[in-house]
Amino acid sequence: MGFDPNEPEQRQRLRAALKAADLKPGELWLNYFSIGGSVGEYEVEAYLQGLLSLPPLQRDLLAMAANELIEAVPRLFAPYSDDANLAQPDQESNTADDRDTQDSAGADEYTDPPENE
Repeated sequence: MGFDPNEPEQRQRLRAALKAADLKPGELWLNYFSIGGSVGEYEVEAYLQGLLSLPPLQRDLLAMAANELIEAVPRLFAPYSDDANLAQPDQESNTADDRDTQDSAGADEYTDPPENE
């Protein structure tokens, strides 16, 4: 194929990054297209499978799109023993709105009227 020497390594690392971030090719393509990428979704999938070569600019736009998506995913961090959030239980779960919802939960239930005897 018409690969330049860096293309296979760039593709392999892109695939690894997508897998690690649990991103699908369709998500990548949509972001890639929104930032100016010019190849279609099928071509991106073929590139990721090693079936199609892409010019360096398009590969770099794919990398940029992937990195933007990866950065948007919140990361989990292990807490330290002195983290303030560690000692406080979730205070948001019992707000006034939640209590109102709980109080009116049965209000919409339908019951059959008593039968006339």
